[in-house]
Formats: sequence, C-alpha cells, structure tokens
Amino acid sequence: MHKIKWNILWGVFITIAFLMLLFIRLEFFQKNSEPVADVQIIKSQRPQDTWMNIYQNGKKIGFVHRTFTTLEKRSHFNETVFMQINTMGVTQALNILTEGDLNPDMSLSSFNFDLNSNLFRFNAHGHVVKNKLILFTGLPGVQEKSEITLKDIPHISGSIYDAAFHADLEKNVTSSFSIFDPSTLSIRSVKVTRNADEIIPIMGKRILTNKYCADFMGAKNCAWLSKEGDALKETGILGLSTEKVSPQKAREGIADQGSIDFTQISSITSNVEITEPEKLSKIKIKIDGISGTLFLDGDRQSFHNNILIIARENLSSSSTLNNNLPKDIAVFLKPAPLIQSDHPQIKAQVDKIIKPTDTAEQKARKIVNWVYRNIEKKPVLSVPNALEVLKNKVGDCNEHSVLLVALLRAAGIPAQMEAGLVYLHGRFYWHAWNVLYLGKWVTADAVFNQIPADVTHIRLVRGDSGEQMNLMGVMGKIKLEVLEQIK
Repeated sequence: MHKIKWNILWGVFITIAFLMLLFIRLEFFQKNSEPVADVQIIKSQRPQDTWMNIYQNGKKIGFVHRTFTTLEKRSHFNETVFMQINTMGVTQALNILTEGDLNPDMSLSSFNFDLNSNLFRFNAHGHVVKNKLILFTGLPGVQEKSEITLKDIPHISGSIYDAAFHADLEKNVTSSFSIFDPSTLSIRSVKVTRNADEIIPIMGKRILTNKYCADFMGAKNCAWLSKEGDALKETGILGLSTEKVSPQKAREGIADQGSIDFTQISSITSNVEITEPEKLSKIKIKIDGISGTLFLDGDRQSFHNNILIIARENLSSSSTLNNNLPKDIAVFLKPAPLIQSDHPQIKAQVDKIIKPTDTAEQKARKIVNWVYRNIEKKPVLSVPNALEVLKNKVGDCNEHSVLLVALLRAAGIPAQMEAGLVYLHGRFYWHAWNVLYLGKWVTADAVFNQIPADVTHIRLVRGDSGEQMNLMGVMGKIKLEVLEQIK
C-alpha cells in the first residue's frame, strides 16, 4: 500500500500545555512598592478583566480574555482563548474555555475545561473532595467518571506563577509546585525560580516586574509579573509568547495563512536520504540534546553513549498470547478515561473486524488495517478520545493511536501509545504510534499500516498523553545524525 505522503505533528498537546501555563493569571494579592525612576507600577482592579495577545515568532495567532472575581472564601476565574494554528499547511481555529473556583492559596477547588476545534470537542470538569480529584470527561450524555488520588491539592496549570508570587518567593530561589493539566488529565511537579527583577515595556509604559521561570519537563517558560501580581508577558517553546494589550488591540486581526507551520518548525532535517524505510532491518543514529526523562533504551531500541540502534522486530517468534499474562502486561488491557476499551461501541466495532478463531497476530493486523483504511488522515486540534474518533472517523496520528489502543485492548491484546520522531521526505517529524504485546512488545503504526513499524520510528516516550508531555523538554533541542542504514 502506498505510504501516506504526510504525517501530523502530534504536539498540539505541547501547544495546549504551553498555553495552559500562559493563561489563568489570578492577580488578587496587593503589595505596596515604591516606583523606580520613570517606571510605573500597575495597580490591579477587581473584578479583573484582562486581554492578552498570543504570538508565534512575533506573528499574532490568537488572544486571551480573562476575568477574575473574588468571592467570600474562594475566587472564580473565567478564561476564553481563540487561536489560529497552522499544522502541515492547514490553518484551523481553536477555542478553549477554562473556568472554575480556587481556594485562598490559589489551589484548585473546581474547574471546567472545554476545547473546540473545527472537527472535535473535548470537555473535562471536576472538583476536589478531600484527597481526591473527581473528574468527568467526554461529551454530555457519554461522560465518564474517574478519580485521581492527591498527595496535596494541586494548582491548575497556569496558576504556578501566581502561586510563586503568593509564596513570596525570594530572588534566585527555586520552589516546586504541584499542578493539574486539564488537557492531559495529569498532575505534575513544576519547578519555578524567581529571577532578578526587570523593567519591560507594556502598553506604552515601562513597568518594573518580578520575573519567574518555570522548568516544565525540561522546557523553559518565563513570565513577567507586575508588583501587584498581574501577568504582563510570557515566553516559551516554539516561539510562543503572550503580552498584555488593550481590548481593542486584542480584537485586531490574526495571521492566518501567513502563520508559521508548527509541524515544520519543530521537525528535524535529516543528514541523509532514506529512500525505503520499510525495507530497513536496522538503523544507527547519533542523538544529541536529550534529557533523562526519555525512554530510548529497551525492546527494539538500544541506546548507549548517544548512539541509538533500532532493529526491526521479527514476529515469527513473538506472535502468540496466553491467558496468564504478567500483571505488568495485563494492566494494558484496562480502559482509561480517553481509551474506552470497555465501551459497547468499541467492542461492537472489534467484533465486526476480527473473528474469534483469529490468532493474536491476525487480530492485530486486521485492526491496524481497519484503522488505516477507515480513519481519514487529517490534522485536527483536539485531545484524542477513542470513542469520539470512532464516531467522527477522522484525525491525525494522535487520533489513530488512541483508537488503535482501545480496539486492541477490547480484542484482548495489551497495547500502549508511543511517541517520538519518524522519517518522511528528508526530515524527522514528531509522530505518535503504538506498541502491542504479542509475547513481546511489537510496534504498530495505523497511519502507515505497519506491523512492525519501520525502523525510522524513534521512540522517545511510551505511555498516555501525560507521559508524552516529556517531549516538551527536547523539542527544539534534539539533534539527529543517521550513521548507518542496514537492509
């Protein structure tokens, strides 16, 4: 079958996660400071009504409108985001609504997160009860309930700088904060450092600011807050930034076709041409610019001294399953909030694809081929949801991989998601695929209809969307050099 001539940047997750850090700035702590020379200090007003422009390498791609109200014992925030995102030459509109209540220390009490693009909608809402975060995900009528046990009450993604401000973090001091990211339904620890104060121009004025920088899984994100805690500017990966503006300025035009393609700017040029990746049995690659949080060594990959060797799997000795799976393998048969392998619609689809008499390998190949043939290859901006992908039958590599996991698990085959880089037409692009258990872990890619996946699939992480966020730390830093191709 002819190989698809494009693949999609899975990293809209990265974009969303970065934007979660930029948004929801809750400025309700008054401090008294003396002005310095001609530098002005902005006084926050309540209820807060703030507008910010979103830029990518200096071009406006969206805006944020945020309101904040102080209640008797809690604070309520409401934030709307509009962006035009370009992936693989396709520009799409993305709307995000985040609202909720925070405790006096700005930790999370309750939230509602709603993401809408031209094809998909994702909703998650929840609340904290004692040591648990109760979550509901999915569209009305098909929402699923889940729980996350909490060690401490987290902050919602973007409030980490406000938490640092509230904690009176001293200059050159680093502190860790627990945050909840509604786009991945995961909790992470983020380190924030208070840097030296800086004076920056905002809306025609020179403002004395507190500068904070966060280490978000290896990716650096910085924010400049006024002496009252008002977020004025932020910068992050892939040339993304936000800046406080007037309501009129925020409503002005947004770059559309002229915006830079996220897929292209995050991809990596190959030093050699790989003409037939699917015919290679092994590849040897030198990798630089990586962090310790990645999963480079294991299964078909061997990584030592920055040299990675990827060997194509042989299915002849690994295509059987038995009923006594080890516990650490059997866990990947269970459903998850966005991988509804136990849902009647997922099970019904599996029954249409496979036969009870099929071997495990036959089942896997039939399911991969069905996803390849029936899911339209199209870039979308969403949080992948297996049930919704099955309904809409369209998506990029993220949608293919999350649906494939659900179908394979429903068929009794343990499966996970993998993410990293794949070669295509002279470049390595960010991509997501799968790994399934047939006596040993074997790669599969429903976008390219491959079992096993070709050896140019460089696995950097394995796991759900929360694990995939570890890629933020290497995006824009990783360097590749293909040393050897073996057929």
